[in-house]
Amino acid sequence: MNTVDHWTSAVHHDGSALYVSNPLPAHNERVTVRLRVPLESPIRSIYLRTAPDGENKLDLMHEVERDSTAAWWAGELPVSMPRNPYRFKLMTTDGAYYYNARGISRGESPDVEDFKLLADFAAPDWLETTVFYQIFPDRFHNGDPINDVKAGEWGYRNFKTQIRPWGAPPLPWSEAGNLDFYGGDLVGIEQKLDYLADLGVNALYLTPIFTSSSNHRYDISDFSHVDPHLGGDASLASLRRALDTHAMHIILDVTLNHCGWQNHWFTDAQADLQSLTASYFTFYNHRPEQYETWLGVATLPKLNYRSEALRDAMYRTPDSVLRSWLHEPYRIDGWRLDVANMQARQGAIQLGNKVGRQLRKAIKADAPQAYIYGEHFYDGTPHLQGDELDASMNYQGFTMPLWRWLNGHEHGAEWRPESADQMLLPAEALVEQWTRFRAAVPWAIARQQFNLLDSHDTPRILYKVDGDKALMRLAAVLLMTYVGVPCIYYGDEIGLAGGNDPDNRRCMPWDEAEWDHDLRAHYKKLIALRKTAPALRYGGYQDLHALDGLLVFQRQSAEQRLIVIGHRGPVILPSAQIPLHHGGIRDGARLVDLLSDAAFVVANGAITVGPLERGAALILEERA
Repeated sequence: MNTVDHWTSAVHHDGSALYVSNPLPAHNERVTVRLRVPLESPIRSIYLRTAPDGENKLDLMHEVERDSTAAWWAGELPVSMPRNPYRFKLMTTDGAYYYNARGISRGESPDVEDFKLLADFAAPDWLETTVFYQIFPDRFHNGDPINDVKAGEWGYRNFKTQIRPWGAPPLPWSEAGNLDFYGGDLVGIEQKLDYLADLGVNALYLTPIFTSSSNHRYDISDFSHVDPHLGGDASLASLRRALDTHAMHIILDVTLNHCGWQNHWFTDAQADLQSLTASYFTFYNHRPEQYETWLGVATLPKLNYRSEALRDAMYRTPDSVLRSWLHEPYRIDGWRLDVANMQARQGAIQLGNKVGRQLRKAIKADAPQAYIYGEHFYDGTPHLQGDELDASMNYQGFTMPLWRWLNGHEHGAEWRPESADQMLLPAEALVEQWTRFRAAVPWAIARQQFNLLDSHDTPRILYKVDGDKALMRLAAVLLMTYVGVPCIYYGDEIGLAGGNDPDNRRCMPWDEAEWDHDLRAHYKKLIALRKTAPALRYGGYQDLHALDGLLVFQRQSAEQRLIVIGHRGPVILPSAQIPLHHGGIRDGARLVDLLSDAAFVVANGAITVGPLERGAALILEERA
């Protein structure tokens, strides 16, 4: 029943404007939802199932349109709640079928798998045309050597600060304790904005820039100032002005889960367990040297959100950490929340959702267009229901299954090799995982999920594909065409390599002789397409075909239809028949590959492509 030659494979709905008259409705608005079904289906009637205030409600839908491949049915959905779940019940000659965000089945499903429409959701509209670029500031560009860290300037345990020559390999923790510095700063980023503009990216995500003692700066000692070794507060204000001239946005990284051991909040608390900031932390046995930490790391005392004073300091008061940087002269465009999976969680204390709702309300009150996303390597979907995060770093919903499909790399294999599945993931399983994580969140959230191929916390994508540039190019195509907001980790576009931390944090090479210019041109073309193609900016999504190493999906808006085809390999496919009829594509339709200009014509509901080499990718646009 689940094969593409069964009529059920052609039933489709998503949250885009082709299927929902207003994807971002107001409370008490009535929207029209549409369902596409194939002409050959044995359907007698269709009902829209909603759940106002938890009560089951079925409304009869009506056929409103037909074309050469499908019939379109429509019904009205009252937006009566903040989050409005719905599904479809299809009455056929074979019995009832139920269709929700997970797909179609004969049996009922829990409401969590329903389509979900949010009321009064403040979606940052600038994300629609955004491609992010992640920068690890110390390793991007040294614009002002005067502010460089000095050798031996400070130390921790047996380590002292070290100055490394630009391009030298990063030192492991056992040799440097994260105190090896290269001199990258905010001035350096500002000096390279023309490079970034030429590449086409238009938003920056910077790992932490606040005063800290390590090169990664996740041990923040002062949330109220930019580290002087990165140029200080004035450099961020200058970067903001320069970003304005390039029409670029900027997201800063913050550690709400913990601070650094040298932070005055913590040192004041240790000095006096009756001080105001003592409530920010969890001390044991009334001893200042015994306290809760992030994963047992003594330099990272964990913050305790039972403290109302801490909530004030972090996000509730106008001069709080999360709100003060939203205003002049910095005007940052949002926050990336470090280890959001652990935030405000500590054994019996589970305040993550409550704090998430509060901080969203505080930030959006000051900056309605701010983008708030969290680091989450696991299931972040409980925080992605419209009242907390705008997005998560979509590791489970995009990145990790893609790694496994491309080259059999499972995250964490380096730490627990005995538990790792290093077999190639079949495309069917890739699609299943992508679908599960899309289905668990409202469409408005899915289309602003933060998608990435790698980051400062993972090996680089070139490492993940064992140096195979063809697979890397395919990965870039999928990143730029999948639902969500894409992010490039600095240097990927020119072929920067790097394995496990800290090798993944190498210096950006500025000698163009070291660049893969063909790869950069590929990224540049894809970035331009992602920013301009209506189907990618706000179009819907439908999986069309998945078989082992072959993946096909459709992105469609009213103005444009794109078919994305990716072939992982490892073997060459002399030819492959790609079924398209269930995507609502008519026979005789002409499809042109935007990457190669090759043309195809749909016949008998399919096209034949090939040969497809390892890493082959096509982006087919339907032409009149």
